[in-house]
Amino acid sequence: MSKQLNKQILSPELPFETVLESVQPMITSIFLKCHIYKDFEYYRHIAAIAVWEAWKKADPAKGLFSSYVYTTVRGEIMKELTKEKRFEAHFAPMDDELLNVYRIHEEQGQQQGKSILLENIMAPLKIEERKLLELFYLEGYSYAEIASELQLSVAAVKKRRLRLVIKLRQLLASKQER
Repeated sequence: MSKQLNKQILSPELPFETVLESVQPMITSIFLKCHIYKDFEYYRHIAAIAVWEAWKKADPAKGLFSSYVYTTVRGEIMKELTKEKRFEAHFAPMDDELLNVYRIHEEQGQQQGKSILLENIMAPLKIEERKLLELFYLEGYSYAEIASELQLSVAAVKKRRLRLVIKLRQLLASKQER
């Protein structure tokens, strides 16, 4: 624990602002252990909410308040990191921006230009490539679900998706040159 925590025993009887200020070094330590090197304000906000929840629910009879705060904050940070990881695994990051934009438009029910974009993207693709594109980007299937549907391994699905993205980039680049 930090020197501040040693000087003043952390307790749920203290005002929340005092508790939050006292645990800032602990929160920074959790960030370092979880390898958080960006979006500090966002994660500090999550940590502050976790401290608030721990402060409100603390029961001194069940153990040290500082341990409870640490566990609660670390748990919430880990939950958020897991959500981000799942999101990144499901939605392709920046390299597939055009396809993600299309999916967002489709989910929001915006039909303008949808069929033209779909035709331009799908026309030169093989049937298997179209199926993979539909399952991953339009239906939102995971790699495992696609592998099961197409009777392939997850590694094969990932390779095919990568090849498909490269092919789509080349097709889009050639259409932009025209």
